[in-house]
Order: sequence, then C-alpha cells, then structure tokens
Amino acid sequence: MNNEEIRNQEETLEQEETVERSYELRRLKDRDLFPILGIVSAVFPDNLAEIFRKAVAKGGDKEKVVEEIGVDAVVKIVQAVMKNMDKVQDDVYSLLSSVSGIPAEEIQDMPFGTTPMMIYDIINNEKNNGFFKVLSKLF
Repeated sequence: MNNEEIRNQEETLEQEETVERSYELRRLKDRDLFPILGIVSAVFPDNLAEIFRKAVAKGGDKEKVVEEIGVDAVVKIVQAVMKNMDKVQDDVYSLLSSVSGIPAEEIQDMPFGTTPMMIYDIINNEKNNGFFKVLSKLF
C-alpha cells in the first residue's frame, strides 16, 4: 500500500469519527443486487475484483476478512463511487434511500460527508459480508 492509499484510508477513518450517523441501515437483500451491480459496473476500478477474490479466498472468520482486506476494499469502493458520482448519482441516492428508509431528496440535503459515510457503512457492515461474497463471485 502506498502513502496516498494510507492517507486516504486515514481520512476515511477520521471522517467516520466526525460524521454524525443520523440514519440506520438495513441488511442488504437480494433486491439490492441489481442496483449495486449497476453502480459497480459504472465505477469499479479493475483491481477491486482482485481485492474481492483475496477476501473470499481468505475465508474463515468474517471479522478478520473485514479487518485485513475490508478497509482497503471499502476505501476503493467509496473513492470510485465518489469520483464517478456524476454517472451514478441517481442510482446511489436511490439505493441509499432503499437501505435507509430516508427519501433520496433528504439524503442529498444531509450534512456534508453523510453520503460517503453511508456508502462506507453499507460496505463495511459485517451483516453484509455474505452479500459481498456473492457479489465478488460475479467478477
């Protein structure tokens, strides 16, 4: 991992501590697969598929997978989505609305940093590990 990636991870973790979570997210369901695939296909960096394969290959304790591989994958996913938000904005807000129960228009008006934190929380939630294992097999 290079210095820029480390700085980006540190910034994400710092942001996690400073953004107030005024939302609750449900566990991902099958109905979320196609919206996520649409977003993923529009923004995923090529090397992220390899990160998913490593995470799945490690198997074992889900918490260790999140700790060892998860932060890197989560940071890359959040970065890719945010860099390409102009391409996937409606899809992202629609997915966040579905997962949080908050109307998309309200999410757009939430304090700065809420949208990336919601994306981070969805991906990093260990309740969603099984969902992302299945998703990783599609790459």
